[in-house]
Amino acid sequence: MSNFKTTFMRYLKRAGAGSMMISIIVHVFILGGATIWVVSSVQPARKANFQGGGNPSGPADTMRSVKMSNTQPKLDTLNKRLVVESAASSVTLPDLPPMSTGGPGGPSSAGGLGGSGSGAGAGAGLGNLKSPIMPLFGFKEAQTGGTLVGRLYDLKQFRTGKPNPDVEKVGPGVLAAKEVTSFIKSGWSSSSLYKFYQAPTALYATQIFVPVMSANEAPKAYGVEKEVQPKAWLAHYRGKVSPPVTGAYRFVGVGDDIIAVRIDGKLALDAGGKAVSDFKTDRPKSANYSYDFVAKGWITSNRGGVVVGNRLELRAGLYYDIDIVLAEGPGGLFSAMLLFEQEGVTYEKDSLGNPLLPIFRIADSKTASSRSALPFMPDGPIWRAIAPPQTTNR
Repeated sequence: MSNFKTTFMRYLKRAGAGSMMISIIVHVFILGGATIWVVSSVQPARKANFQGGGNPSGPADTMRSVKMSNTQPKLDTLNKRLVVESAASSVTLPDLPPMSTGGPGGPSSAGGLGGSGSGAGAGAGLGNLKSPIMPLFGFKEAQTGGTLVGRLYDLKQFRTGKPNPDVEKVGPGVLAAKEVTSFIKSGWSSSSLYKFYQAPTALYATQIFVPVMSANEAPKAYGVEKEVQPKAWLAHYRGKVSPPVTGAYRFVGVGDDIIAVRIDGKLALDAGGKAVSDFKTDRPKSANYSYDFVAKGWITSNRGGVVVGNRLELRAGLYYDIDIVLAEGPGGLFSAMLLFEQEGVTYEKDSLGNPLLPIFRIADSKTASSRSALPFMPDGPIWRAIAPPQTTNR
């Protein structure tokens, strides 16, 4: 065996086996390295296996996000819905249902507004939400639902503070009647009163119903009792109103000294103790002042009784300009009460036979009865009014 081995080695040496062996070894290494690189590069990807007991997060999260994106609303659609439901939209909401004024424990007030009563009456169209009791000549702030804006003028002095010499020439009573007549003839223009002293602040009235009282109450209500003596003053109220229901109406009133009403540009009533216009009622009676009140008191017997205004055809939903002027002449006592009647309606009477007419009012506020005032229907129909523009104090 050793002789064969020796003979074989000699043969290799003769054939150049040393260089050949080195070449073979180098090629083997190169081939092995190339084989390993190819195998690692082309290894097939493993398929994901979801059958195990785990809860892989990747695919599940992908499915969840896709589902959410399909259910979310589009932004422009959401914006459109928000616009429709916003407070500034033009959608007209129905009137609120009447609020409960009591519960098992007894009566209560809603929203801090007191008062009692059984509602607005037939055809009021305003529900039975109660309004606060109005001060005699009006609130200091405009009320929700609309009011009449009132301004007080002192006819005894000019806006410069200088006294009016006509007070001494003709007296406060004649002066008041004269200036109200001029005001009516001017078309009820506030500019005709511009020269006189004006109370700095306005008042906002929901009715005109002032029982007999001191004439100083008007300047006091406007906050100028120190600047304005209780005589020869004038108060002008104006606004836009609509009747409770469509029909024929007449204003009914009485005043000491002066009360007059214009609506829709027409003189509707002159019911004061002093005539300030050429008003003549068209009611089918011989006298202007013989309304169906029993003349047993000073109020109802003044000038022969309570004055009935002209017939007015008014439509519910239409708003008419209204002006009301009140004035006091010589001072002392003052009163102004404005009611109305609707054609075709039969009104109840009190124990003396006086008709119980509704007060002209534009809010469902309680009005206390008084022996120094006309009797009235406690829960009569309510007129509507447009909220007045904000007034600027001088």
